[in-house]
Amino acid sequence: MPRHLVRSNAAMLYAMALSSDQMLFFLYHKGSYADNPVMLRSPKPMVMRDVFLTKCSSFLPNPLSCVYVHTVFDAVLNCLASWFLVRPIVDVIGWRSGLVLYAGSGLFSSFAYLFGCQLSSTKANTSFDCAATSNGAFAGFAALSLILPKCYLPASKRVPVYYFGIPYLAKCTYDEYVGPKLVEKRKAEAIELRNWGFIGGVFFAFMFSSLVLRTRSDFGRMNLFWANLRKTPL
Repeated sequence: MPRHLVRSNAAMLYAMALSSDQMLFFLYHKGSYADNPVMLRSPKPMVMRDVFLTKCSSFLPNPLSCVYVHTVFDAVLNCLASWFLVRPIVDVIGWRSGLVLYAGSGLFSSFAYLFGCQLSSTKANTSFDCAATSNGAFAGFAALSLILPKCYLPASKRVPVYYFGIPYLAKCTYDEYVGPKLVEKRKAEAIELRNWGFIGGVFFAFMFSSLVLRTRSDFGRMNLFWANLRKTPL
């Protein structure tokens, strides 16, 4: 099978896995204790809170919070992002780099949430607040779309993928920095579950792309360079 078909199939499987993960975790959340903010205060161990969420009082970030989503809008949007944002980018950078980008962006988003809670006393409403970081993981791909202008949306006539990435970043910015401060009326001492910390995913994406990432065209140029070098007589 041609290599480009293998990579395309890998990108499709990757997008399918992410979209399935988002819907399954949302459906599981609706029937879990984490769907009840009062239960987030409970001292009893809870899998959804203790394993898949970042608690604002935690000392270390939680890398597994990148798979969690708790609102239907975020779940649907992230499913669309899996196909219209992640799939074309993974087709360019490869599934291994895509996996590192998703996990790393989610981890840095968890760290950014904890760091923000330490910097601002109003970031968290209570000491029992928790956060998922799946939006931050997808924000890493949205940030990477800004530096891949020749990466296009699937089944489109040369529509750059950043047409999806920029609105996604704007949505994350509103959710974390605009809505809670200017629009929402947050109740005092009400325990909140948010999907915050996306700025960490953006930071990781730019760091990863500048230090590590190599696209297929980069590898092609490197292979051509070494092939020409071998042909050159010493």
